[in-house]
Amino acid sequence: QSNARLVGGVRQRQNKNTIVAHALPTLLLFDCDGVLVETERDGHRIAFNEAFVQKGLPKDLVWDVDLYGELLEVGGGKERMKHDFSNRIAKGDTEMEKVVDAAGGLDEIAKDLHALKTEIMMDMVNANMMPPRPGIRRIIGEAAKAGVPMAICSTSNEKAVRAVLNSVLNAGEPLGISIDDIPIFAGDIVPKKKPDPAVYQLAAKELLGDTWESQTGDCVVIEDSRIGAQAAKSAGMKCIVTLSIYTENEPFGDIGVDKIVDCVGDEKDERFSLSDLELKGDFWGK
Repeated sequence: QSNARLVGGVRQRQNKNTIVAHALPTLLLFDCDGVLVETERDGHRIAFNEAFVQKGLPKDLVWDVDLYGELLEVGGGKERMKHDFSNRIAKGDTEMEKVVDAAGGLDEIAKDLHALKTEIMMDMVNANMMPPRPGIRRIIGEAAKAGVPMAICSTSNEKAVRAVLNSVLNAGEPLGISIDDIPIFAGDIVPKKKPDPAVYQLAAKELLGDTWESQTGDCVVIEDSRIGAQAAKSAGMKCIVTLSIYTENEPFGDIGVDKIVDCVGDEKDERFSLSDLELKGDFWGK
């Protein structure tokens, strides 16, 4: 007969007089949008469009579901707007060009719009308009109980990420961890956004110290998108992709992601649990 217990992030399996330690992830890192909550289609997209209306931008500037899906290939909300606006101007949209010039250029209008969009998005999150994705609260609770450090690594604005994380943590019974125990690395905290690995490298450096580079292979990232998975794998980390509405048809085969599932899965419908993430476990087998 055997039993198992968790000690300081290490699962110890005891069988008679033999104890074998199975290390859990050194860090468990989450993307925010599409991972914690299905925010992109029914959150950020709607907030962007509302900001465009409130700021009096051209009426034909509407990011519908399909267009926004294409724009998600550009990491970061401000960068997404600059990409779309500059394309419209290049195609001869003189009304958009006038609006951008009057605002002081692409950088200024994107910054202004993004601040308003963030406030709109936070109001939506605080109104509990977007529930956590299946299994996210469960895996966070399991990691908290096991003492596995966690962090959020996102290209989104830090205030919006904090609001989303807070809504997830407070969407049910206490998980044994507070928002102050989960560092957030978000927005412009790094000069280059995903698919660049900078945000994941920064999280490892800040949380693991001087030896972080030798420990990245023991970090596990939960992502939902191609550019997010590229960032995680470029940082040398293990990566699980939980497909979201916008990413279910994205190609991942050339990136080397370790697992692809439709979601983390709620209790009794799990795709994986924390115990599956033992670094030398069968879960990572090809």
